[in-house]
Amino acid sequence: MSYSDLEYEIFSKQFILQNFNEDNIFKLENTKIAVIGLGGIGCPLTQYLVSSGFKNLVFFDGDKVEKSNLGRQILYGLGDVEKFKVNVAKDKLLETNPHCNIVVHSEHLTKKNVKLLTGIDIIIDATDNWHTSKLVNKFCLHNSIKYIFSSAVNYNIQICLFENNHHHICLSCLFPNEEDAELARCDTVGISSICAGMAGLITAQKTINTILNAKDETNILTLINTIDLSVTNINVKNNSNCLLNNS
Repeated sequence: MSYSDLEYEIFSKQFILQNFNEDNIFKLENTKIAVIGLGGIGCPLTQYLVSSGFKNLVFFDGDKVEKSNLGRQILYGLGDVEKFKVNVAKDKLLETNPHCNIVVHSEHLTKKNVKLLTGIDIIIDATDNWHTSKLVNKFCLHNSIKYIFSSAVNYNIQICLFENNHHHICLSCLFPNEEDAELARCDTVGISSICAGMAGLITAQKTINTILNAKDETNILTLINTIDLSVTNINVKNNSNCLLNNS
């Protein structure tokens, strides 16, 4: 374990918890996490990944901060408008733990640059873009990388971890009808700030659960309505009609 004296002080209350023994702390600081999208979900997600002890992070987002982002994207302020989100996010998160290794790419993820994600342990998709989600899903599937899909629109959250091991279950199994997936976007149906924040926090917890084997999150779609706070967990099954079944 390579925590500095400063980090021991920063995380001192967390170290009291049973799950945060020396072996598990080592797992957190050495797991490589990529977050695609530093928006309403990505901001609280990355804040709490860093606040939980993760030290190796890669960010992808080609967007610059806009005023319309400030109501729900908590890492940014008015002074950050027109700056690349990934650069601002990195600077803010290093204020929490300056010993983090954060690599940023101020560009959107495409077929041309997706190989930059090679060697990542878990890729978290926090975009609001179905084409990007499909790209990440296929890359993770073909490279046996754990993939967490996290979505928040209107007042509803959807989160699912795909293990991408020997048994084929993927995002395309869950959403075989692409038109349905593309219809529900923040730009068209809106989003609650609290909904985005909760999605980020729950995704962070699911990431920790997965790495520490605290709870089996594999292929479980978690649905949350942030008005009535109802939670539904659905076991995702292999879809025999999935186009990626034998790809």
